[in-house]
Amino acid sequence: MNKLELDNSEFLPAMLEIMNEDDGHFVTIIARGNSMRPFIEDGRDKLVFGKADAIKVGDVILAEVTQGHFVCHRIERIDGEQITMRGDGNVFGTESFTVAEVRAKLIAIKRLGKVYYTDKSKTWKVYSFIWPKLFWCRRVLLALYRLLWLHQLPARFQR
Repeated sequence: MNKLELDNSEFLPAMLEIMNEDDGHFVTIIARGNSMRPFIEDGRDKLVFGKADAIKVGDVILAEVTQGHFVCHRIERIDGEQITMRGDGNVFGTESFTVAEVRAKLIAIKRLGKVYYTDKSKTWKVYSFIWPKLFWCRRVLLALYRLLWLHQLPARFQR
């Protein structure tokens, strides 16, 4: 199998066009970036997206926050037509946009031979319920995750 790397501004609109056909296709992409750490890892996990028919707080969605700029984060708040989302690995930053800018909803995560369906997996449901509520200690938990699981010591501690 050959790999082809495309810029998101080229790839994602084509992906969304295929996904939104009447057949209701699902599209799988490899996760990029660290903003959804610790449960979605860059380059390791595959994200399965489907139509965003019904969204709610706690769902992970793909949104086009500005023209050609897509972000995959968890919905933190919905106020009428206004949505606020934050990456699980983000301590402070949020994005705000309207419902019309939602392009897809995360249906499943494929990781190390296992598939976690966001609407069926007990592991994913528990994580989705607990992690957003740990905002007050998220920075410490993320630091421990980097140190213990990823073995990433800060530069000042490396020789």
